[in-house]
Amino acid sequence: MKHAELLAEEELPGAATRSDSYDAFLVRDRACWLVSRTVDGPLVAKVSADVSRVFESRRSWPSPRPGKERGFASPLPDGGLAVIGNGLVTVYDAAAEVRWTYAFQPWPDVYHAGPSCTADGTGRRLLVTTPGPLEAPYRGDLCVALDLVDGRPVAETVLPSATAGYVFQQSLADPHQVFLGALQGDTFYAFEVTPADEELRATDFGENDPFLGLSLNGAAVLMDVGGQWLSRWTADADSIVVEAEDVLPEGLRFVGSRPGFLDDDRVIVAVAEEEASEANRHLLLDGRTLQPLTELRYPGTTCPDPLALGDGTWLTVHGDTVRRWAAA
Repeated sequence: MKHAELLAEEELPGAATRSDSYDAFLVRDRACWLVSRTVDGPLVAKVSADVSRVFESRRSWPSPRPGKERGFASPLPDGGLAVIGNGLVTVYDAAAEVRWTYAFQPWPDVYHAGPSCTADGTGRRLLVTTPGPLEAPYRGDLCVALDLVDGRPVAETVLPSATAGYVFQQSLADPHQVFLGALQGDTFYAFEVTPADEELRATDFGENDPFLGLSLNGAAVLMDVGGQWLSRWTADADSIVVEAEDVLPEGLRFVGSRPGFLDDDRVIVAVAEEEASEANRHLLLDGRTLQPLTELRYPGTTCPDPLALGDGTWLTVHGDTVRRWAAA
């Protein structure tokens, strides 16, 4: 049993209502970000590299379509912001002026579909998810690369998923490694997206579980949506899979949706008897074998989704309060 040391805490207005949103926690351009919302639009907070603080900066942005759906917001390497809603991409420059917009045919099913966006590792393209041509038979949703200068389409690829909710994540160590998680009802996908000249490839990886957390140095941890197993993926080796019933006390399963690497050697994950619970326990796992190392004892365990930051620290969110911790 290890105790956790509280390093810092700050308020992030709107965080309490955003923890389940696909863009609530993002890895972009070698940094971690939290995205909240106010009545005016997105509130984007960059996590500080100084572990004695929570945030380096916080910035409010205008809403592309006030009064409509809030969309998915992604910070850009040049200090701007991309926001994608159902049918519209809006890119702001660093001065919060609209640089360009890109309209696409919206998904008819607004409940299940959720678009996502991110800059690629070069910072020259914006990757977005949109519906494919809606005539039957439907081949699948699209991943589209748009030129970040003017919004023109550069490349696209058809995904096997359809009318899905999406989230892009970059690797913390390498922004050129871009992951795309897709949640389609009871079916899930994880892709590694690779732009190349005028081509775009989306390659399956992992055990067909969505990836939403923090990847470090080519490795990613994926969680079964039902909490029955975890898997560790790297491109050059077979996945390592651990079953909850084999490594956890009886009756417990993995919960939350964003397990991630504290550092190369450790993964943090929440476990509980059921998903919607405040009786969570946070475990540190071996970063290579996913075998439990120790349990953390601290007030932060009411948070079902500890957010690993890759530097040995992690965040918990309680209401609008964000706290940063390290193992003592």
